[in-house]
Amino acid sequence: MSHEHWQKRIVFPQWALVLGMVFLLAMSCPRAHAQTNDDLKALVAHLKFVIPDETALVEPKKLERFVAQYQKRAVSAGLKDIDRQTAYVLLALYTSGKGLEQPEFKQVMAHPPASSDAFSDALIGLPQRVYDSGQPLWENAVNGGSR
Repeated sequence: MSHEHWQKRIVFPQWALVLGMVFLLAMSCPRAHAQTNDDLKALVAHLKFVIPDETALVEPKKLERFVAQYQKRAVSAGLKDIDRQTAYVLLALYTSGKGLEQPEFKQVMAHPPASSDAFSDALIGLPQRVYDSGQPLWENAVNGGSR
């Protein structure tokens, strides 16, 4: 076979490679992450509405990082809606994340209720020791502590 024939045969795999790379780049572009960023902004805004005095005590970037960390965990646990994410992150905020490590909370998360009301009721029903397991994030902020 001639050299030209091999060049023609190699052209298709190169185009396939280029198209594959374009696809991968498109999937990793900032636009692909915009929904997650919008979800984070919506959750932070919702938390600022629900507990405005407390969230005002936390430096905004620290609050956003904290919420992002726990929102990611909530989504990974199957909590796709903002109401259940809010309840999850509120427990994290009120305990600087320590409440989420308690066995009673882990038991709830083994099979989290699908409705936001049932999920909130399950968290409200947790023993007080879950809520006492850590300081609220805003107290850590006021006392100069960090997470």
